[in-house]
Amino acid sequence: MADSIQKIKQPELLFGFVCPIGADMTPAIQSFRRHFSRRGYKVVEIKVTDVFKVLQKYFAPEDPLDKSTLHRRYVTYIGYGNQIRGKFGDSILASLAIRRVMAKRVKLSNSDEKFSKIVYLVHQFKRKEEIDLLRSVYGKLFFQISIYSRRGARVDYLSRKFANSHNATGPLKYRHLAESLVQDDENEVGKVHGQRVAKIFHDADFIANLDVDLNIDVQIDRFCELLFGSNRISPTHREYGLFLAKAAALRSLDLSRQVGAAIFSQHGEIISLGSNEVPKAGGGTYWADDPYDDRDFKRKYDSNFVRKKEILAELVGLISPGRNSDDLMNDPRIRDSQLMDALEYGRMVHAEMSALSDAARTGHPVIGGTLYCTTFPCHMCAKHIVASGIKNVVFLEPYPKSLAADLHADSIKIEGSDRGHYQMFPAVDFEHFYGVTPRRYREIFERGSRKDEANGAFIEYQNEEALPIVDVKYPFYSKLEEYLTQDAIAALKQIVTEAELTDVDT
Repeated sequence: MADSIQKIKQPELLFGFVCPIGADMTPAIQSFRRHFSRRGYKVVEIKVTDVFKVLQKYFAPEDPLDKSTLHRRYVTYIGYGNQIRGKFGDSILASLAIRRVMAKRVKLSNSDEKFSKIVYLVHQFKRKEEIDLLRSVYGKLFFQISIYSRRGARVDYLSRKFANSHNATGPLKYRHLAESLVQDDENEVGKVHGQRVAKIFHDADFIANLDVDLNIDVQIDRFCELLFGSNRISPTHREYGLFLAKAAALRSLDLSRQVGAAIFSQHGEIISLGSNEVPKAGGGTYWADDPYDDRDFKRKYDSNFVRKKEILAELVGLISPGRNSDDLMNDPRIRDSQLMDALEYGRMVHAEMSALSDAARTGHPVIGGTLYCTTFPCHMCAKHIVASGIKNVVFLEPYPKSLAADLHADSIKIEGSDRGHYQMFPAVDFEHFYGVTPRRYREIFERGSRKDEANGAFIEYQNEEALPIVDVKYPFYSKLEEYLTQDAIAALKQIVTEAELTDVDT
């Protein structure tokens, strides 16, 4: 019965962009616009901060919006965004973006194509709550697009832009301002409602890389072709490698997080997989169907956390006898201290070391190979990676606790960074992943038959014509748009009348 319901052939699609400050996403936006325009879609671009010019009339910025220089614009807009989130909730800007999508749909659609052939390019988002709301409303119609550029390149770009906005020729004078903004954008420490780009960047469905030789148009056209069901495109080594690393991660029952790693030979063959799990006698780590199992969930505690508490109690006893160390564990200064970042008291083998151990145990050399990992390696894993002869590391999620960059600057190169006086030393390249992420890997690459069953001829597109692979039979999200933005609208009504809200929506 369900198969008889005709699906929307060319459904609306919504792309939400996450782009760290200093990475120019304009070429990516233009590339998406060109691709969808060629396919007959109406393209709507929505800039999240455009609502600021309306909201400031009714909710005054503590630091007035200032466009006198580029740096002042960034600072005042970031501050006002934080202020808005503090007043109306951390997903408020996504709620307002959804309201604008609703308004644009009414304006652009006719009754026959109300939920068809419109693509929304919405930029840009800074917090997990915003992305979560969009995924909740639009489901598979929503794609998070993250735009990557290495940190050093972003700082250089911002420094030049700041110099230009001051009509100055020396960007070095403004480098400290660029460094500060890049850091605040990644994670505004001490700001409860601040920007958290580093927390959401890796949750993308697709990551475009501005720094590689592969043109941004080529990267985005490939992704769009996949979305329209092209039968000509298969995963890259990078995409396949990280997908396997993610698959390995999903078998972990570690109490803190799931991490996975996959090692490939220099010729592209799979050598080993690893996840962060407790080791067992005889080699390897525990599996769910082993006859014996003593992973941490069986013991019901994290040995690393317990040991750190014991060390803290010992130090407190030496410095301030009689003081209760348990109270200190609730102090944010203690929780965020380097002591609590200690890793070495956990029972589990880290994913990267598990993959290296398995390769060594089974007699497969890894020299010259590539290690794909879901999370940037910690400093303990980094030294084993270097010692093993691995040539390249490709990672997705950052790991701020890692001291790898400080401890092994002589032997690793992170995202093309300048290594100072170690520049001539050989190094293992640590590179950020780009391409189709594991999040939608199966959905985007899985295909049925690629041939005409009548004559065996190759079929260019999965549905015999270029149509989005997203299967939508009813615009369910139109109800969710209304329902999940009610709270935001109700909060705004405290300062804006119903009639004035249309200014925000349009």
